Amino acid sequence: MKKSSIWCVALAMVFAGCSAKKHLTEDQYYHNATEHFRSGALTLAIDDYHNLLDQYPFSEHNEEAELRIAHAQYLSANYPEAVVALTDFQRRHPTSPQLPLVGYYLGMCYVQQMGTIDRDQTPARNAQTYFQTVLQQYPDSPFADLARQQLGRCQESLAGHEFYVAKFYDRVGNTKAAEIRLLTLASQYGETDVAVDGLLRLAKLYRGEQEDAYAVLAYRALTQLHPRAPEVATANRALDQLANVDPPQTGDPIDLLLAANGRHRSAPTFEPVTVPGLEPSRSTRRGPAGGPSAVPPIDPFGRAGSGRPY
Repeated sequence: MKKSSIWCVALAMVFAGCSAKKHLTEDQYYHNATEHFRSGALTLAIDDYHNLLDQYPFSEHNEEAELRIAHAQYLSANYPEAVVALTDFQRRHPTSPQLPLVGYYLGMCYVQQMGTIDRDQTPARNAQTYFQTVLQQYPDSPFADLARQQLGRCQESLAGHEFYVAKFYDRVGNTKAAEIRLLTLASQYGETDVAVDGLLRLAKLYRGEQEDAYAVLAYRALTQLHPRAPEVATANRALDQLANVDPPQTGDPIDLLLAANGRHRSAPTFEPVTVPGLEPSRSTRRGPAGGPSAVPPIDPFGRAGSGRPY
């Protein structure tokens, strides 16, 4: 067979293949994608939703298609891809009523990437930021309650990390670094359960350093922040023993302890410590006061059998 004939046959096959690929209507793409989504064929659903968006950029189904793509990526554990899809949705639809849902699921993408307290806490911090945004911008949304629940989970992880690092520094004898970590825990995550143990350890650290006035402040912080905690009994007994000790000033005990270290509540947090290296050099002593995977509880995207949620 001549070369020209071979090329003709090859071209004919290419054109035949192209003609065999059907371009569906926007309703057909939407129907196919939705059926794939509800049956769990998430990759096929993503492809069909993308085809709908590419071929019918002004379709009435586009906003829902974008959200379904993001949700399918989330359900497939493709969290970076889901984050991209959700942030693109925020950019394209700045006034959409679905923005509380989008913000919540952005937070959940990072929740699903959270590790243990001895690991990098960047996912927990990112999730915390998104959940706080939902609470601040959409306080009346049903997603505000969900965000509040997940926010508590993030803060417990972040508090646990601070406590973990503080214990390490305490074990190796760097009491100053341990103190700063425990103060960060108390000031930024004072309402967490971990803060109770952190304040007790902080008070013990002060007593070991013969700084009873600061120990009194730590015990008082515990009784004020967690008045119903069982550990309050321990704090009250210690305060009775230190009844003759007066702190240097009156006021919020955490603020006073931070000020004694030249810090305040808005000070930035530390970078996470996962593999300890050389100990930081010990700073000078204090100067005068003033001188740091869960499945969402509901499925708002409307999976199998729940119908369209929009």
